[in-house]
Amino acid sequence: MLSAWMRAAVVAALSFSSPLLLAQSKPAKSETYKDIIEKAYNLSLQKDRQQALNILANAIKKESRTPAVSELKKAVNDIGHVFFSDKAQQLYETSVSMRKSDPTQALAKMNEALRIEPDNFDILNETARLMIAKGDCAGAAELVQKELKVINFDEELNLTLAQAYACQSKWTEYQMLFEIHGPKKSSLAKYWYPLEIERFLSLKNTVKAQESLASLRKLDPKYPEAPYWQWRIDQALQKKNRDEALKYVMSCKNISANQYRQYMMDPALCRRVTEFDGELKGMNGSAE
Repeated sequence: MLSAWMRAAVVAALSFSSPLLLAQSKPAKSETYKDIIEKAYNLSLQKDRQQALNILANAIKKESRTPAVSELKKAVNDIGHVFFSDKAQQLYETSVSMRKSDPTQALAKMNEALRIEPDNFDILNETARLMIAKGDCAGAAELVQKELKVINFDEELNLTLAQAYACQSKWTEYQMLFEIHGPKKSSLAKYWYPLEIERFLSLKNTVKAQESLASLRKLDPKYPEAPYWQWRIDQALQKKNRDEALKYVMSCKNISANQYRQYMMDPALCRRVTEFDGELKGMNGSAE
């Protein structure tokens, strides 16, 4: 997911390059990967994102040189995340601001943005995450799979699909994604570990679940959902852990907007506060 200033930089770069990009293309037989990138940026200037992504994806399939593949994938990332419409970006930002307090309205706003830019990666991923948070995990998977048919290597799209599979307990399908895009191969590693914890808990393997949680905490000691997963592991071991429950509730109640945005690739981010409030009351009651 690109920040606002990065999006602006992409748009500026595209605009600056437009005289060259609008030049007549070379014949297809003599096209280099740089020609294809120029053509894709030209198409993006015409707001034809899907065609731009199609020609880049086809070029990547045929290209064997690592530097060329890297440049082609960078172009995919630029074009996939840039906003073409101010209205779509405004709706996206409004949705993000409402995500914690009102996920239903947040999803409504994101769906509006999706209708304007149906192939924008930021909008696709966030729509799917909100659908997962609302329990429509099959719908989230279907939404992401459509774009993955074109761009099958995108890390965030594959992570979102894995989250949708985990939400449905489709662990076989999840495992196939994990082998290709899991934490050892992803810059988004910390978002894979909660899925692994959940998978191991479903298998009643608390040892592996605890190991995955330790990996998550080593990677990011401040991950807001970590206390929840410790509580779940302790619960599986029939232990009560009021400290982790309290830590989770306080962390989520005090989380800043910037911190929340930093971790919002996790669809379940701070969604269990009500559950934990009840748990804490129960613990207090029994203690008294």
